Amino acid sequence: MNEITTLKDRIKTGWILVSISSMLTISVIYWYINNPKRFIENGLGYSPEMLLNFPMWFFTLLIIIGYISYTMIAIPYVKRNLLSFSLLKLIGIWAAIVSGIVEEVVFRHLLMDYLLSIEFSYLSQVLISGITFGIAHGAWVLLRGEIKIALPVILSTTILGCLLAMLYIYTGRSTLAPIIAHVLINMVIEPWLMLSAVSGKWKINKSLK
Repeated sequence: MNEITTLKDRIKTGWILVSISSMLTISVIYWYINNPKRFIENGLGYSPEMLLNFPMWFFTLLIIIGYISYTMIAIPYVKRNLLSFSLLKLIGIWAAIVSGIVEEVVFRHLLMDYLLSIEFSYLSQVLISGITFGIAHGAWVLLRGEIKIALPVILSTTILGCLLAMLYIYTGRSTLAPIIAHVLINMVIEPWLMLSAVSGKWKINKSLK
């Protein structure tokens, strides 16, 4: 990691993740304190029967493996640091947990249930949820002015968002499986994905492989 990113890049990435994670953690704590039962059952989507839904977990596993594999191929920097462990990685794990929870509550539970309430079709719910998810994740790349990078990021995260939306509908609108998929994906690829965005090191020089 040290050969192709600077200490300044890693510190900046750390502060970005800490700032985002702190705000998201406050949201999670607020939701829980406001109504613990509703947060666990509706926000986290937990129910005992969900644990025994094996087809759901198989679909979830396919999404996790598929997206992580794609990310490692598309961004070699993530693959190179996959087994690296540091303070920055610990921050990345924290970010993975809270971002996975909050984003699934927002993009799946709140958004898709609202679309259902105004009689949008399942297909429309999946597409709108996926596209807004993709745009939200591509925004930080667009801010760097890297259009060539932003488009694949938006496309790939839109596809991921649509798959998670399909999973949400398949599970009877439980966020449990989408949250677990989202958290596990982020725990593997972060903080390296964010660090690659901050440093601009999307690819690895052949001499460093």
